[in-house]
Amino acid sequence: MAHRANAGTEHDPRSHAAPSEISALRPPPSRALLPDIAVVAAVMSLVLYRFSETVADPDLWGHVTFGRVIWQTGTVSLPDPFSYVTAGHVWINHEWLSEVIFHLAFSSTGPLGLILLKTAISLIVFGLLYWHLCRQGLAPLRAGIIVLVVVHFFLPSLITARPLLFSHPLFLVVLIMVWRASRGETAGIWMLPALSALWANLHGGLLAGIGVLTIWAFTELTTRWLSKRQPQLPHRPSNWAILTVLTASALATTLNPYGFDLLSFLYRTATVPRPDITEWQPLTLMTRYGLAYAAYVAVAIWGLLYSRKERPPALLAVLIVMIVLPLIAIRHASLSALGIAVLTGEHIDDAWERAFSARPGSQPGHPSRIRVAATVLLLVGAGLFITQSVPHLACLRVEPAIGGSYPARAIGLIKGSGIRANLAIHFDWGEYAIYHLGPSVKVSVDGRRETAYPHAAYMENQNFMRGVGDWDALLENRDTHLALVTAGSPTFNLMKLKPGWLLIYEDPLAGLFGRDGLAATEAITLTAPPPLPYNGAGLCFP
Repeated sequence: MAHRANAGTEHDPRSHAAPSEISALRPPPSRALLPDIAVVAAVMSLVLYRFSETVADPDLWGHVTFGRVIWQTGTVSLPDPFSYVTAGHVWINHEWLSEVIFHLAFSSTGPLGLILLKTAISLIVFGLLYWHLCRQGLAPLRAGIIVLVVVHFFLPSLITARPLLFSHPLFLVVLIMVWRASRGETAGIWMLPALSALWANLHGGLLAGIGVLTIWAFTELTTRWLSKRQPQLPHRPSNWAILTVLTASALATTLNPYGFDLLSFLYRTATVPRPDITEWQPLTLMTRYGLAYAAYVAVAIWGLLYSRKERPPALLAVLIVMIVLPLIAIRHASLSALGIAVLTGEHIDDAWERAFSARPGSQPGHPSRIRVAATVLLLVGAGLFITQSVPHLACLRVEPAIGGSYPARAIGLIKGSGIRANLAIHFDWGEYAIYHLGPSVKVSVDGRRETAYPHAAYMENQNFMRGVGDWDALLENRDTHLALVTAGSPTFNLMKLKPGWLLIYEDPLAGLFGRDGLAATEAITLTAPPPLPYNGAGLCFP
């Protein structure tokens, strides 16, 4: 590994150097390239192996369907054709471009296209993070260790294919650009307005990117104002440049079908309580995942405290927010893991150098037998990971233990009957039903939640599915023909006692009720259930 020329100094001489000088101060590359290549190959092949495995998310059926409708109609903002409750209400589809991409990937090569899309984005994210860490001066082995730690926090979010995928690389670019700007490399920040415009049409994670840019800009400008005697980097962005980039990025987010309304809408959706969705709950520290995150943060803080490198206040402010975010909602853990790696990777590396590399390393020479053996093992391991990734491409799995259960047999029964009807359904199953039954069957609710459903309509569905309050308002006040509810739930038991409703199908997951006397109810009773797993286990998307 490369020897650090500045290991004995108190401060990194690159901290006050121009970009051209930074390149000159970097240590020369090691002549032992093959071991480093082997490390990178092993790490990235493990990323390929982990993220080529893909499980169906409850909203995936909807994303493909909505993308198809947008592609076919050429219209993003359109009345909702999927629910009988919304009555043509126009929904704010803030992920429309992601869904079009999903549709195109699926229509071209089927589920394989979605798997390849997700895997490619994952490789881009971790490849870019790896490049950034190595560019900071980390040896490939240490950079690879940090990358693998970050991979751990991505496993819950990147096991499925969903629009959140696109926020990861865009968020990483924002982090890298503000880090580079704080080091005097300013060219990259001028791409942020264009990135914001693209992001505004892909996913609501745009709020995180704009938030990071705002925190960095505000802290940077405030620090300059309070500490006018502080040494300035000669190539540091000017105050006007920072304000221009921030303003242009904010205005660029309005380049979407909903204009200025999008940001306020995203803010409302990001702050609305979601007690029924696990990933929107705070991270519990006394779990394996929570303890791993606490350990990761502890190492990052140790690196900051023990490092000799510069700690720009603006980056520290961003870092603090990154650390806190998972304590608000666990879904932020992946973005926070990225942020911590980008902002503290060089400090962890320098602290490690001080603590554990007191003795100077030997000069590069002929590789030892141990190094040769390790290189061979890493290359063989990389080959095995790549080989083992190939079977993952064959099926986008329905896995109840990970992505949830879906009433495949009950939905197949309704589809086989050929009816047209309005179906009351759990929102986790709504988009599965939309894909398989629409447009003949419309649903009462689905995973779009507040983007498509007024609050009163959503709560009406929640009360029905939980069997609480005015639970049967969905049946009495709406033109509901069928109801698919969780077997054994309070609603299931209430429905069995509800006058005018018949239990026409039941399995261990779901019970299907029909309004007595309707042609749809009679058609289903005359239809044989299809030979499908009742919960979808073992099936491949779609």
